[in-house]
Amino acid sequence: MSTPDPFTLQIIRNYLTSTTEEMIQTTVRTAYSPTFSEGYDFSCALFDVSGRMVIQSRGIGVHLGSLVDTMKAVVAKFPTPAPGDVFITNHPYLATHQSDVVVCRPMFCDGRPIGYAVNIGHWTDIGGMSAGGCAGTSTHVVQDGLIIPLCKLYDRGALVEPVCDFILHNVRLPDDDWGDLMSQIAATTVAERRLRELAARYGMDDLLTGMQAAIDYSRERFLARMRGIPDGTYRGCDCIEDDGVSDRRYPIVVTVTKTPERFTVDFAGTARQAPTPVNAALSAARAGVFTGIIALVDPTIPVNAGIFDLIELWAPVGSMVNATWPTPVYGCTFELAKRIPETMLRAFAEALPGRVAAGSHASGNNLAGRFIDPRTGLEAAWYNYYEGGQGATATGSGNDAVYFWGETSHNQPIEVWEHKYPVLVERYGLRDGSGGVGRFQGGMGSVHEYRLLVDHHLSGLGDRHRVAPWGLSGGGEGAPNRWSLRRDGVTRPLGEAFGLVSPSKFHALPLLAGDVLIIETGGGGGYGDAAGSSRDA
Repeated sequence: MSTPDPFTLQIIRNYLTSTTEEMIQTTVRTAYSPTFSEGYDFSCALFDVSGRMVIQSRGIGVHLGSLVDTMKAVVAKFPTPAPGDVFITNHPYLATHQSDVVVCRPMFCDGRPIGYAVNIGHWTDIGGMSAGGCAGTSTHVVQDGLIIPLCKLYDRGALVEPVCDFILHNVRLPDDDWGDLMSQIAATTVAERRLRELAARYGMDDLLTGMQAAIDYSRERFLARMRGIPDGTYRGCDCIEDDGVSDRRYPIVVTVTKTPERFTVDFAGTARQAPTPVNAALSAARAGVFTGIIALVDPTIPVNAGIFDLIELWAPVGSMVNATWPTPVYGCTFELAKRIPETMLRAFAEALPGRVAAGSHASGNNLAGRFIDPRTGLEAAWYNYYEGGQGATATGSGNDAVYFWGETSHNQPIEVWEHKYPVLVERYGLRDGSGGVGRFQGGMGSVHEYRLLVDHHLSGLGDRHRVAPWGLSGGGEGAPNRWSLRRDGVTRPLGEAFGLVSPSKFHALPLLAGDVLIIETGGGGGYGDAAGSSRDA
């Protein structure tokens, strides 16, 4: 059997990449909720028959990196899948948090396994104590939502109805969730069809060789680019500023050791797990580590197992980056998956100033509102996350109003929101003055003002409302995130208005029709001395 020539291998790799892009478009065009169809809060990837990632989409770092553990579990539990099988899980200690539901289809061609197509996406509601999630003061993982164990959703092409019924009877928005689930399944169906076509064109053996070549390509490029990082040991620290039930701070301590062959990332010294959902299971923490190392070395290299194999992680069991059952981890995607890579890069700021940005708003600023829909009389919910300022660098100012680390999410348009939810958006724009001063200024955060047209119960899970984004090389801090409430013409910080312990972590605050909820996201830190400051990149 001859090996395909390099030109053919490149065609196969690009075809696999375009397949994940088609998976994205299939999801968007068939999804039901704005979280999928407008916000793009999902990710797609292809894996080989052993469960190694081959190609990923433009997606969300914490989604894709966490699938390493998920796919190990799939291969171990279902070693001999059949054509037409589809697996499902949202187990928070296998992937991220309960709202991120993983749909995995084993792909076959003429009865021979090709690999796996995977779509992981954030459902608008997954049950639990808070409609739309984001219960900032939950104290047990089951409070954060229904946990779907790794199981079959389709068995040889037939829907396993008891599994489907059980899921949809334990969520508040079954129509939204069913529609989004079908879009995920459609995306994996398209992937299997496209890979069958590729196998028909080049043959199964060349296809499988091409998948291995894609992994080898990324590994070789990554090793080459690693030479630009000096060998040594680098340390950084940051913190989660409170836990929602106290003002205790939780340090994040990371030590990165770089050798010619690999990176070793050690979280010794990081705080023990918190009682509320500001923690991460190891799978989500690993995803944050991948994101930070890839950003440092070269984010243009296609991400897959060839890179993952070069990064080793050590995290103390029971720490907030390796939480154990039943510790809640719902905020892993919003907070630690952003704080971990930023803290890692901060460790390299002195040695590699040209590769490291100042601090960012670094929080999902996630909020969820529960209300009675006046059109139907039924309980409904919305969920959203908010874009903020990125830190400046040695060569340019930070970007304004973008999503957090490892994200390719989109904003949810005002017109869609006002059509679907009883909310009037009175303002949406940049938050003037929020970027830190410096030779290059930090990016500006954003401002959203929602006038609520019906009573709401609001839940929130955010951070960096007390500890401002840091500057570098003499640059100033960015403005921290801030949530406020305007009632009867008086505007007050949300935490002050309700006497909260935390300004950013709470559950089911009663808001009234006519209230204005104001979400101001933080700006990025500045870079360099402010003399001769610039907004030019």
